Formats: sequence, structure tokens, C-alpha cells
Amino acid sequence: MTGRTRRATLHGLGVGGLAALAGCTGEGDPGTKDDGDGTGESDGTDGGDGDDADASDPDPETEVHRVGAALSGPAWDREERRGFCALYADESGAAWLLGDASAETVAFVEATDFDESVLAYVESVGPTTCHAEIALADVAVEDGTLVANATVEGPDDDVACGEAITLSGAFLRVTTDARPDAIRVSVTDGWGETSEVTGEERSGGV
Repeated sequence: MTGRTRRATLHGLGVGGLAALAGCTGEGDPGTKDDGDGTGESDGTDGGDGDDADASDPDPETEVHRVGAALSGPAWDREERRGFCALYADESGAAWLLGDASAETVAFVEATDFDESVLAYVESVGPTTCHAEIALADVAVEDGTLVANATVEGPDDDVACGEAITLSGAFLRVTTDARPDAIRVSVTDGWGETSEVTGEERSGGV
């Protein structure tokens, strides 16, 4: 991972023992570019002492891996929620997500050093085939909680899109001394609607 920026914006809806999960509200703000193969990087300044569950880091090192269609099934109702989020502290907890994942996605998960990093997974949905990517912004660790904004990206005005409910997902790798044990993601779906899941809702293999 190269380069450092205070606000990490990651594209994609891109893992181990489940630490926490939450759903979403608030709009993401594009920033760091994704590379052509569906992965992107942005780095931040590490913070915290690594042993304090309440430690914070406003600029953790981050990397995103885009996975396209929702890996969870999806295991959530788009009429009730705008998305799905989960935080994994080791690889085994995310095994249920990887059954239909590509080799590249499995490799991304397996390459995560869970001694230094955690892995977040995010999904959301949009109304057309052009709503196939999610942008993540404002990634930080606040008092032991990984926070971020996630927004489903729509098409350019001059692009023709098919009308179809389209789900997208991404993994977000977060490396920081202030390792979080909870997650809170604000998700805006392809209709511009937002919601937040507190972790009380459980999905799929969680």
C-alpha cells in the first residue's frame, strides 16, 4: 500500500471470525481511485496503542477489493435495509461468503494478515445494471469502532443502463494499531436512500 491520505475513499463492494456487523446510512464521497482489476489502495497515518479497545485512528491504512454481485445471497431484505456490513477479525468467520467468490476474492481474503488487520465486507443495491459499484469514504477507527460512509455509484448521464435490481459488494482491509472490534457504516443505496444497521440484525452465516 502506497501513499497516505486523511480521507480514504475506496471503490468496490469487495475476512475470518466475526467481530461485529452493521448496516448503513450517509453519503460517501469519492476520493481514492480503484485500479483496473477491482482493487484500490489508500493509506493513512496509524494511531492508537494496539491494545486499547477504545483507541482511535482517523487515518488507517486501507485497501478495497471489488466483488461485484452480493456474496451473502443477499441475506438481507432491500425493502427494510439499504445494505449489509460485517467486520471480521480472522478468516474463518467469512467462509460462508466465499462459496461463490472468485479466485481473486478468495486470494484477497487469504492474503489478509489478521494479526495486524481486520476485514470489513459491505453490500448494497441499485435500480439499474449501471449501479454496480460502491464507493467507500471517511474510513476511520473511533473508540474501537470502524466507521465509514458507503454509496452506490450511479451511471453518467449519457450511459444507457438496463432496468434491473443490481447488487454489489466489496471487502475492505483495514490495517491499524487501533484495531476495531465493531463496525458502523452509513450506506446510501442506488435510490439515494440511507439507513444504518446497529449490529442487532443478523444475516446469512453470521
